[in-house]
Amino acid sequence: MNKIKKLVIIFLVTILTLASVYANGQKEENGKKVLTLSIWDENQKPVIQKIIDEYNMQSDEYEVVLELTPWNQYWTKLDAAAGANQAADVFWMNVYLPKYVDGDVLLPLDDFVQENNVDLSKYVETTLNTYKYKDNLWALPKGMDTVVVAYNKDIFDKYGVTYPTDGWSWEDMRNIAMELKNKIQENGGSEYPILMELDAQPSHFNFVYQTGGYIIDESWEKSGFNLDSTVESYQNVVDLFNDELLAPYTVLSETKGTDLFLSKRGAIVFIGSWKASVLENSSIAKEGDLGLITMPKQDAGNTSVLGGLGYAIFKNTKYPEGCFDLISFITSEQGNKIQGENGIDIPAYKSAQKYYKDYFKNIDAQAFFDAANDSVPFPAGPDINAWIGIINDNVARIYAQELSAKEGCDIIYNQMQEILDK
Repeated sequence: MNKIKKLVIIFLVTILTLASVYANGQKEENGKKVLTLSIWDENQKPVIQKIIDEYNMQSDEYEVVLELTPWNQYWTKLDAAAGANQAADVFWMNVYLPKYVDGDVLLPLDDFVQENNVDLSKYVETTLNTYKYKDNLWALPKGMDTVVVAYNKDIFDKYGVTYPTDGWSWEDMRNIAMELKNKIQENGGSEYPILMELDAQPSHFNFVYQTGGYIIDESWEKSGFNLDSTVESYQNVVDLFNDELLAPYTVLSETKGTDLFLSKRGAIVFIGSWKASVLENSSIAKEGDLGLITMPKQDAGNTSVLGGLGYAIFKNTKYPEGCFDLISFITSEQGNKIQGENGIDIPAYKSAQKYYKDYFKNIDAQAFFDAANDSVPFPAGPDINAWIGIINDNVARIYAQELSAKEGCDIIYNQMQEILDK
């Protein structure tokens, strides 16, 4: 068989697979209309299936089929399926939402919300705002991610340093870290005072907002990397490196800060709530030595960049009313109770958050909720895929001290703004 024939066969198989995976409500099962729901997280699938099973039991009209597409294929398949009018009826959506609104893929939800008297105030406001674009609501929030600080009480006790307390400042953190550093050195220890992930969401995006800067403005038309306050946030981290309060960049670029923390190599780590189950099952937590606290305040507060997922509806679904009925159930207290009781995600539905908190036995998850009180949506926009790599690459150069904070931010601003101006 020649290469051209092989490619044709592969193409046809792919199209058929997509048509099967994204069935768009074209059949009936047990006398019910079938809705497809597409997700990407295998770890969450069993719990989402529990929620779907509950919905299927209660619904006389609709039967939901849950379909999993791994993250590394999810968006490619969604793009192809939407273009072929074969997208799933309902699917997970994140900060890429503007792209799919502009691409005319999503169904606006405002009329459904009004007709069904859905009380949107029951959701965490920041999560809801994540799915508002061009004066419409395009998804209902599933859950949320916040960023906090975890600390190892045993290391603090070992060196006789007082634990951090709520309301602490960046300067307080520096002072605590300096005390730890000095006592670790005096006693011949090897632990690091502070650890962090180098990724944007659990670290430097938060710091930018805490110093009064921003990544991109609310209109998604202007970069904030030309602001002195944004530059300051990156210089503050460079200062931590230079003062040996933060593990060296070479160490953090080779080993995740969370992994170092869990192996008891550091006293403090900035960490996202998506690692809650990892913390819960760690030896540090099981030994009663893991504390959680909101991030230290800088000039503009202790803002947490809040991420999360939402449930969106395919614009050309055959059953729009059924889809809204489905996502209303999944994101209600009843659906979120199942999600929270299994600890897979912090419910965006406020009254259901207690079930998530009660799931944990070895950590106190309250800090994750407290962090949401001062939060901003993860900075995104229609062009995020075009500029996020520019930020990541040049922040790495700042932290490696190949560029000063000012030089790196200038490069990011110029290249990012050029994209936004197009």
